[in-house]
Amino acid sequence: MQEADGAIGHYDFREDDSDYFTQPGMLFRAMTPDQQQVLFENTARNMGDSTLQIKHRWINYCYQADPAYGQGVADALGIDLADVDLNLPARDSREGNDAANQAHPELDQPTKGKPTEDHEIDTNGPDYIDPEDDPWLL
Repeated sequence: MQEADGAIGHYDFREDDSDYFTQPGMLFRAMTPDQQQVLFENTARNMGDSTLQIKHRWINYCYQADPAYGQGVADALGIDLADVDLNLPARDSREGNDAANQAHPELDQPTKGKPTEDHEIDTNGPDYIDPEDDPWLL
């Protein structure tokens, strides 16, 4: 990232706050198994057509909060956890943050949601459930 990009660097990383995983991990572990499953399914449904790079990055984040969280999201997205880079550069410096964000450009490709028996899930399509109408929303 170049300084010419404006103030984005100010919002993308803060040196005084690089612990992004302790609180989410505590919240995840406080959930019941049923609540965790709803979280996995909601996450997968709402990330359905995100790029593979974004899905892998999010699985990594969840795994750092709690390995079971990362595994559950990976399973719900239909991604083998073994295919996810869980050793990205530490986000404890601006350089590390930039390196982690740019670690796998080959994964920057469109995807669709995990298929069900009768269709692909497309959050831009008619199968999308608005969060306000989602009966499983926590």
